Amino acid sequence: MTNIAAHMASKNLTVEKASERAGMTPKRFQQIADGAKATLGEMRGIAKALQVPVSSLIEREQEEAEPIKMLFRQTLEQREAVEVASHVDVLSAQVRDALSIAHGLPSDLAWLDLFTGMEPVPVNASAFADLFRQKFGGIDDLEPFPDLAQVLAAMGVLLMFSRDPTVEGVSAIVEGHAIVIIGPRTFKPRMLFTVAHELGHLVAHHDQRGQGYAHLDKEADWSRSPRRTEEKFADAFASAILLPRHGVLRALKVVREHLGISQQPLGAAEIAWIAHLFHVSFEVAARRFETFGLLPASGARAFYQRLQDDFKNPEKFAADVGVPVRQDLVIETTPALMHSAAAKVRAGKLSLGRAAELLNVPVSAIVVANSEIPA
Repeated sequence: MTNIAAHMASKNLTVEKASERAGMTPKRFQQIADGAKATLGEMRGIAKALQVPVSSLIEREQEEAEPIKMLFRQTLEQREAVEVASHVDVLSAQVRDALSIAHGLPSDLAWLDLFTGMEPVPVNASAFADLFRQKFGGIDDLEPFPDLAQVLAAMGVLLMFSRDPTVEGVSAIVEGHAIVIIGPRTFKPRMLFTVAHELGHLVAHHDQRGQGYAHLDKEADWSRSPRRTEEKFADAFASAILLPRHGVLRALKVVREHLGISQQPLGAAEIAWIAHLFHVSFEVAARRFETFGLLPASGARAFYQRLQDDFKNPEKFAADVGVPVRQDLVIETTPALMHSAAAKVRAGKLSLGRAAELLNVPVSAIVVANSEIPA
C-alpha cells in the first residue's frame, strides 16, 4: 500500500502538480496513489516528483521505523507534526538505515556527561560551547573551529547527509548513538553552522539518552532570530562554538588595524572578514555582533539585505573588498559509517548499491572506503 497522499499533503502538492512533475497523467497518478499496481519506472517518477526515496512511498505491514517516528513527533507541535509528516517518514527511515550500518560500531554517549546539571537555556549557551571547545576540540576561546565535523566523527557521532534535501538538519539520540543529519548545501559554511546547531540540540538533551530523542529543523534562516526557546539555545550554542566572543573581538581589532579603520560603527567589510576567518556566513557573523552590542537589533538583517541589493550576495561583496578566498571546509559522512558499510559489502551482507543507498552516498564513495580497509 502506498502513502503517496501523505507525502503530497506534507508538501502542499495537488494531484495535477505532482503528476506533472512525475511525467504522468493526473488520472494515472491518482490510481497509483489509491493503491493500483505501478511499474518501477512510475514509482521512481513519483518519488522524484515528491523528492523522497522510492522506499518511503511504501507503507510496511510492520513499520520498523515507528519508534523513531514517535521520537520525532514528541518534539513537534501538533500542527507541525502534520506539516512535516512526509519529512519525518523519510528521515526516520534514514535513521533506522544508519543504525543498521552502525551495528557493531562502538556506541558511547559518555561525552554528554560533561553537561550534567547544566540548564540548556540561551543565557548558558556560551558556557556549554566553551566546555565543548576545550574538552573535545582542544582549543581555547581565540581559535576558529573549522574541523568541528571531524571532531564529532572522532567522538563517535554519526554524521550524514539528508535524503530529503529540503530539511536543514536533524539531531537524534537513538540506541546508544548520537546522530546528526544535515541537508546537502553548496555553501559549506552554512552546513558547518547547521552541524553546530544540531550539536546544540544534542547537548541540550544530554539527559534524554535513556528514552531517546529526535528533532528536525525543516527550514532554517540563520539571519533571523528563532522563536522557540530550544531553537534559540541551539542557535546561541552554534554561534558561540564557531564565533567565540574573545576570539572574534580580538580578530576584529586586528582586521581594523589591517584595514586602517579607527573606532567607528561596525562596517560590512569587517563583518565579511570575520565571517571568512571563522568559517560562517556573513549573516551569522553579523547576528553575532548584534549579541555583542556592536550592531543594533535587526542591524544584521539590514546589512545583509543591503549587500543582496547592491552585490547580489555577501560573498561577492567580500571578494570585491579584498577579503581572502575562504578555506575549504571538509564536511562528509562519518568515515566509521563508510568503513562499516564497506566491510558489510566485503562480507557479502550488503550489495554495493544497497550500501550506498542506505548511507545516501555515491557508490564510488563506498568503493573508496573499501580501499581504505586493511586486507
